[in-house]
Amino acid sequence: MKQIKVSFGKKGAHDEQEQLSSEDAELKSTLERLKKKGLNPMQMCNKLIEHEEAAPDGLSWSYDLVVSECKRLKI
Repeated sequence: MKQIKVSFGKKGAHDEQEQLSSEDAELKSTLERLKKKGLNPMQMCNKLIEHEEAAPDGLSWSYDLVVSECKRLKI
């Protein structure tokens, strides 16, 4: 009798990770860490500025940019 191994995961989770560039993956992990600490988007923005994290496309961090990046990266 053969044994069958089955693995389950979130639908599309594997494909999503492959599509992110290394910069996006790094930004996503940073934003996820800040969110896990219970920070709201304004506090996240202040922490990113304080630690001199580079914003995408050479922009400066703002509340709207943090919110849009969280939505784009599905955080």
